[in-house]
Amino acid sequence: MELGDFAAAVPDLERVVNRDRKYDFQRAPALLAHAYANTGQPEKADALFREVLVTSTLSETYVNYSAFLAAQGRVAEARDIAQKVLARKPAMPAYQKRRERPWFRKAAQILKRLPA
Repeated sequence: MELGDFAAAVPDLERVVNRDRKYDFQRAPALLAHAYANTGQPEKADALFREVLVTSTLSETYVNYSAFLAAQGRVAEARDIAQKVLARKPAMPAYQKRRERPWFRKAAQILKRLPA
């Protein structure tokens, strides 16, 4: 995933998700949805993102879903999801803000790129 080789990541993530759907606090299915989004499988990506977001609170998942929505031309939804990530920032303790900083930046970048 970090190398941008999403096609190679899909089989590995599918294997993990098939074994344990909630692996790593549902991070594995969220990453699988992100991989689907980047390998031209938007239907699978959207369905899996929606399933994971029912219970997940990971900023990474929200940012990846927002980027997916923006790429699909669903601007209002993308903006809403990115704003949810940024809205959590004021209530976080300092250590958590530092840990979440990359996701806040990515959410802000998504908002800047979206048309008004």
